[in-house]
Amino acid sequence: MKLSPLPLLLLLAVAGQDAFAEGRSAGAAALIIGKLPVGTRAIALSGAYTALADDASAVWWNPACLARVNKPGMGLIHVEEGQDVRMEGVLFALPVIAGGTAAAGAGYLGMPPIVETMETPQGFYKGEGKTFDAWEFKGALGYGQYLNRWGQLPLLDPLWERGAVGVNVAVLGERVGGESYYSVSTDAGYLYDDPANGRRLGLVLRSLGMPAVGAPLPVTGQAGVAQEWGAWNITADILTATDDSYRVRGGLECNYDGGDSQVILRGGAQHSFSTHLNAWWSLGLGYRFKLPGEFEFSVDYAFVPVAMFNALNAVSVEVLF
Repeated sequence: MKLSPLPLLLLLAVAGQDAFAEGRSAGAAALIIGKLPVGTRAIALSGAYTALADDASAVWWNPACLARVNKPGMGLIHVEEGQDVRMEGVLFALPVIAGGTAAAGAGYLGMPPIVETMETPQGFYKGEGKTFDAWEFKGALGYGQYLNRWGQLPLLDPLWERGAVGVNVAVLGERVGGESYYSVSTDAGYLYDDPANGRRLGLVLRSLGMPAVGAPLPVTGQAGVAQEWGAWNITADILTATDDSYRVRGGLECNYDGGDSQVILRGGAQHSFSTHLNAWWSLGLGYRFKLPGEFEFSVDYAFVPVAMFNALNAVSVEVLF
């Protein structure tokens, strides 16, 4: 007997990977939620977010970017792929003592029931057996701070003076068919921030941690650059991972400023040199406005067409206070 692969295929489609891509690690398949994108803005930019992140979702993308978050904030995220595949997330960021910002994030992934397939001793199909519930979760704590808060180091300028570093610790878990699996990992990142020229460079190493289901987690290295030109943000990333040799991502964002409110249009695309992508482009829309006092409120939406499956839709709300 064996479990139906449909939920896994759906999750791999959400993650933008071919379900049968060669070289995919068992750890990636077992804890696929670790690779799912968190943050509606990042999804709309096809994940080209290593240098551009400036909200609580940086805890997942590049914890060094948390140094750019200068106001407390809380966000709620809902991602829906169809076929009963949904992810709910919550994010919180708080500038703390020592000039840095701490953040926490959590996500819960609900999947369609997994049906047991019954086979004869010869391997022939003979019907369906039990139905199992399945779910996955992840949670992380992170911190980012500008290096110049620690004093001056002229030998490394300007990388030190304009640089920030960050780290997170994450817990991943899943339960399928009565079996539970867990892993603990960490991400470490660097950000070069040059606001005078509107330029940023980000570097991050992700998923350094405990093996899952007898296989190592898919360690990922990612580098990105972001450039601001007036109302426009242009961002590009390149990544390599144990389950994806090289992938490039790009995103474009345009802000229409109305004084107390903003409308933001977004788009992105990605290409893999080693796997077939079920989702290679994305679109998004955001609306931000000020509330009485120091409060700010934003609503963001992202759309990703997924080959062979329902389109991914993500929506989030964020309050800054």
